[in-house]
Amino acid sequence: MRVAALLAACLGAANAGQVHLALGMTPDETSVQWASEKEGGLSEVLYGTSPGNLTMRQQGDSRSYHANILREKWYTRVAVMTGLKPNTKYYYKVGDKENGYSDVFSFVNKRNTPPYQHILFGDMGSAAAFTICDACTQHDKVCTATTCAKNTSVGLVSEVDTADMFLHAGDFAYNLDTDEGKLGDQFFENIEQLASRVPYMVSHGNHEDAPGSLAQYIERFRSQPSNAIPPTYTTMNGETTNTMYFSWDHALVHYISFSTELFHAPVAEYSDKVTKHTFLSWLKDDLIKANKNRDAFPWIVVHGHRPLYSSANSGYDHEVRAALEDLFFQYGVDFSVNGHQHDYERSFPTYKDKSQTNFTNPTATIYVVTGAAGSHEMHTPFTTQQPSWSAFRSNTFGYTRMIVHNASHIHWQQVQTDPADFPQSDYGRVIDDIWIVQNSHGPFNPANAPTEIPETCDECKTVDHFAPLLNLGPSDVPLYKLIQQYRAEHGELAWAKKLQSVLDKLNGKTGDDAEWEDGLLDKKEKTALRWIDSNQNNQ
Repeated sequence: MRVAALLAACLGAANAGQVHLALGMTPDETSVQWASEKEGGLSEVLYGTSPGNLTMRQQGDSRSYHANILREKWYTRVAVMTGLKPNTKYYYKVGDKENGYSDVFSFVNKRNTPPYQHILFGDMGSAAAFTICDACTQHDKVCTATTCAKNTSVGLVSEVDTADMFLHAGDFAYNLDTDEGKLGDQFFENIEQLASRVPYMVSHGNHEDAPGSLAQYIERFRSQPSNAIPPTYTTMNGETTNTMYFSWDHALVHYISFSTELFHAPVAEYSDKVTKHTFLSWLKDDLIKANKNRDAFPWIVVHGHRPLYSSANSGYDHEVRAALEDLFFQYGVDFSVNGHQHDYERSFPTYKDKSQTNFTNPTATIYVVTGAAGSHEMHTPFTTQQPSWSAFRSNTFGYTRMIVHNASHIHWQQVQTDPADFPQSDYGRVIDDIWIVQNSHGPFNPANAPTEIPETCDECKTVDHFAPLLNLGPSDVPLYKLIQQYRAEHGELAWAKKLQSVLDKLNGKTGDDAEWEDGLLDKKEKTALRWIDSNQNNQ
């Protein structure tokens, strides 16, 4: 009864909640997905060009989610709005007469005049979803439209009137299957204020790799416009749309979504029909087709969760880079967008660790990590020198704007949304701002590939908010050097305790559930401290 009551609260009185849009398979389509507690009904969407005149109707489908042990079945429903005109505002509601309808929402269908604003981010939890709005906190998993109503001028909520698309590159809710999926319910209730108004596009992350969370991901995002081969994927909840990789065209960009988890256990072991091999075969074919269509969609963006390039503590994904870097170069992929590291990093045009130190007519792919949307797993300080391929890196929470002006110009920005150690006036501040100009799209030329690895990089920039938190030394000395000196002089145990004191301070400010990214100095288990203690005892 308690589970049913909580689910009903998330779904609303009309039994139709957690509404989110996705781009359709054709330009005149947009998909809408929602959840309901009750079975039956028509799973329909009513829509039109005024809120009081929803004269168009499409019936969708319903699938039960029955993989939970202690929770009764619930349902995902998908319908497709068709016959949509570009650059037109539509109003819609979902549900049916039997069980009731949702509130009326609105969206603008596919603006046809640039600039087009694409909002990119990854790694966002139900709690600590700091990018949604400035009222989201670490200690509260609820961050709905009611939470954000006082200030919609900053954060992701400020983008809904101008954004053409949201892109979430993996890791949702932390985790979708927690508490029999109720945390996933809350996550979708939180993002409804965004995703009911702007298509919410996704790729799969490592926090969706356990059997339950993978099933939740596949079922909750089955409305994505998948063109994968094979077309279906099977989880513990059954067989449905394959969203482990797929692609779409939108606003001058060809997007490719894929799961980096296909290269790693346990996901690599779940299926013999959808594998890294089927993905790589499909990807090559998709890139060939995309290059033939670059007159219409000149930019190519590939996004998956784990990064091919990263200077964060846990580094990059060796298997994924080995499999994809040459393909990206061969077929002229403009951007690789990833999450996983809870920071932001933008590379120079880079190939094989060598880079071109400007952004006019890039001769290789630009690699971007934007995994700082916010979760209870905090980010950590940069402990190594910024490599020469890294143009900008920051371990502050935030999201990315990719503003496509035309076939040759993109305006790229990183927006800071970090409440940890910054004044409120800094929330929404643009910290990275650059133009990328590409006058000749297509496969990169090996003869023009970057050839050098500079020893120093005068253009590289790091924004590290741990400097005042750690208080290790003068501000004119790079923080990574101060960290290295501190560890050398005081030892690893002292460094671990220093990090623990910072975590305690963050918890005192934002709640009591924070831990370090990747389990470093886990707040509850103190695993890193125990490891260091045991190693020191053995010396």
